[in-house]
Amino acid sequence: MVLWYRDGHSKPIYSFDVRGRAFNKARHWSDPKIFGPRAYFVTVSKPAALTLDGVQLDDEGVYRCRVDFRTSRTRNFAINLTVIVPPHQLLIYDNSGRDVSGVVGPLEEKSDLILTCEVRGGRPTPTVSWFMNDRIIEGHVEAIGNHVIVNRLDVNSVTRDHLNSTYKCQASNTKLMMPVEKTVRLELLLRPLSVLLTTKPKQLVADEEISVQCEVIGSRPKALVTWTRDNRPFRRGKVIEEGNDTSVITTITFVPVPEDDGSIFRCIGENPKLNGVGLEDYFRLNVVYPPQVVLHLGNTLNPEDIKEGDDVYFECSIKANPKQHKISWYHDGILVNQNMSSGIIISTHSLVLQKVTRWQSGSYTCLAANPRGESMSEPVKLRIRYAPVCSRDTDITIIGASLDEVIKVRCQVAADPADVNFLWQFNNSGESFDVSPARFATSSGNVSELMYTPASQRDYGTLTCLGTNSIGRQMDPCVFQVVPASKPSSLTNCTLRTANNQTSETVEVECRAGYDGGLPQRFLLEAYDAKTMRLRMNFTVADTESPIFRLDLGELLPSPPSLRILVYAENAKGKSEKVVLDDILLNDAEKRTDGSNNVSLVPLAGLLTGSLLTLGMAVLVIVVVAVRRKRECDGRLHCPHHLNIDASKQASKSRQGSMLEINTGDNRYVVAYTLKPASDCAPLPSPQATMSPPDPRRQPDILNTPRGECRCLCHCRHRPKLSTFKHFDDV
Repeated sequence: MVLWYRDGHSKPIYSFDVRGRAFNKARHWSDPKIFGPRAYFVTVSKPAALTLDGVQLDDEGVYRCRVDFRTSRTRNFAINLTVIVPPHQLLIYDNSGRDVSGVVGPLEEKSDLILTCEVRGGRPTPTVSWFMNDRIIEGHVEAIGNHVIVNRLDVNSVTRDHLNSTYKCQASNTKLMMPVEKTVRLELLLRPLSVLLTTKPKQLVADEEISVQCEVIGSRPKALVTWTRDNRPFRRGKVIEEGNDTSVITTITFVPVPEDDGSIFRCIGENPKLNGVGLEDYFRLNVVYPPQVVLHLGNTLNPEDIKEGDDVYFECSIKANPKQHKISWYHDGILVNQNMSSGIIISTHSLVLQKVTRWQSGSYTCLAANPRGESMSEPVKLRIRYAPVCSRDTDITIIGASLDEVIKVRCQVAADPADVNFLWQFNNSGESFDVSPARFATSSGNVSELMYTPASQRDYGTLTCLGTNSIGRQMDPCVFQVVPASKPSSLTNCTLRTANNQTSETVEVECRAGYDGGLPQRFLLEAYDAKTMRLRMNFTVADTESPIFRLDLGELLPSPPSLRILVYAENAKGKSEKVVLDDILLNDAEKRTDGSNNVSLVPLAGLLTGSLLTLGMAVLVIVVVAVRRKRECDGRLHCPHHLNIDASKQASKSRQGSMLEINTGDNRYVVAYTLKPASDCAPLPSPQATMSPPDPRRQPDILNTPRGECRCLCHCRHRPKLSTFKHFDDV
């Protein structure tokens, strides 16, 4: 029999009885108050042992084993059972006393790390140790209350080398089991180590795309990259970012503008969790661009109160990189040059106009140039107020008028402001007076119209118009000379010839001007195809004594037609009668030319002599017919014609009766004359009637001064007159 006793108990707490039984059928008994089913005596093992399940702290003590033998004496064995209680709880606290698990932090670099490991329970008292990266480090151990052990670890000024370091707290009081432990990892907030602009362009071109790269290293968590220009966020452009937790590469692509020139361009890298610890790299933007030009009137000037005689100046503000090498000034697109005698002074960025006149009003611009190009400012309008002046270029305007004809005299002045009051005056050789305002009206601010009717010869004279505005009174009046006027007389003595010093394809028509009707006149030529009467050419010649029309036959090639040429004069009162050069065969004259413009004198002299004889005979016939017609018309109110020529016969003989053709060598001359109709004739006075003044409604009789020995019949009102000419071309 085996009996187990516990210290302090007189009775056994467990028995193993094989008395009267087989050994394998022994009886086991366990005190239910002590072990109960937790204990079982095992005899198979050597030596036999009492196995105790779920050892408790109360199980500790001295146990005695008594073995009773059937034939031997009883034997006793004593065993001391020591029960070790491991720690039942281990906690780690951070600087702020919070329970941490897995990760401690993040802490800012260079801050202090404090870790406290608290172990509860354990018998005997456990040993509490700290390990950093599996290397034991010393902490400060202290006991707090019963069964509580604390080990505090202080790490001063952690560095980036401590990042991701592991700190393990271990508690152990026996080698019979693995120690109790807990591990945390240190997380840090790291400021950037470096910020570097990998490219710093020395020069940027305006409006040309550029890319700038910035690399930020060492920040944890990933750095925040900011671009600024002159300390203001730069939001223009496209940003591309790549990298990892500790290295970031950012590329910005943008188009520089002139306003960027001279500014500081920065790349700032900072930890998004840390304020004020970022790093930066920068460079100065050197943007080249064409000049930027702004023109403005002087600050001391009032643009609405500048008048003639004032001094004016302009300021040209220029921004350019590189600096401008030329500044030019323009007035209405025309270059302004310095002329100090005229009051034009150019000084660097200023233009000074002394004692301005109205002609200097208009648009002013400033142009600046540098190696990048040229730029012109927006125009600035200069308005110069001035007293009225005549708008016409001529000093005196000739106005032709017949008696009792109502004419409109229009006086237009230039003035600023254009609100003008007008004064009209009339004067002639005998009198001068103001025109009543009721007789004229102002159609617009600077235009006045006077309705004027000459009723007698005394009403022909000079009209003057004076304007007044807020600036002052007109210095020189607008002058209108009212003169008797009518339609001009027709052209005479027209000659067709090859032009001198020209090609053989150019011919000239030269005529003699008639009376201009008292007004400026101009001369016109119209050339028609003789068959189709389609207009082929037309020319206009200004007022001259001998108008010349040059016809370029090359425009009519390859086959110049037979032409009918009309020439006439025109003034403000109308057109003169047309002189017709009929069926001119220009191509014939062209075919006969050899390219030389010189005329042989011998054939020309003979030709002239024959022509003069022919003309003399024609004159005699005309004189005889005219005298007869005069006698027949004597006493009548009107005469039908100076010459008694039947209309049908005249039409059939228009070419022979109206034009004389002369060919000599390579030249062809055509002499044209016109027989005036009866409507141009005045009634012949009776023998008893006295000579009355000519009717002003009739065309005046203007005679050329005799210049030669050749005589021809001219048109007249009352009787034939003779006029002399010096040259054959005048016929």
